[in-house]
Amino acid sequence: MKYKTRKDKLEDSDITIASFSSRILSFLTDAVILGLTYFFLELLFQNLGFQINSIDVKNFTHVEFESENMGDAAKFFIKWFFICIPTIYFTLTTYFLNGQTLGKRIFKIRVVSLYHDKVGLWHCLERSLGYVASTLEFGLGFVQATWNHNRMTLHDKIAETAVIKVIKLKQ
Repeated sequence: MKYKTRKDKLEDSDITIASFSSRILSFLTDAVILGLTYFFLELLFQNLGFQINSIDVKNFTHVEFESENMGDAAKFFIKWFFICIPTIYFTLTTYFLNGQTLGKRIFKIRVVSLYHDKVGLWHCLERSLGYVASTLEFGLGFVQATWNHNRMTLHDKIAETAVIKVIKLKQ
């Protein structure tokens, strides 16, 4: 079904906007998955001979780690690799799982484009990078969903997406 405007799509009777609580719980689930990813990557790097003493993820753009036997170039590369992991995770899972991350899939919600039939790779990347903007000002970009009529956060507005409930149609 082609939509002419954002308003037409969000007012479709078949679409129900996802609740704020389900969005928070799915994001927290994804955060746990990312934490486990960091843990297993740390083990992988240690098995490859790199001695990483600790990894401290401050936020999406600030990762610190301590290592004893690494050169500056290797530290720089690994630091940027760890910084890019959330963007890679949110972009690729949203794209390949048709608008869902693993957390969204568990809570039966998904991302839809406001102007296209399917969420494209560019939408997914914009939305992932928009998480950084949403965390600014003490997370105000996330909190916008509480007062926005369509529960859109800052990263939804940047990528022109909305998060809806997944409804199984009876066959």
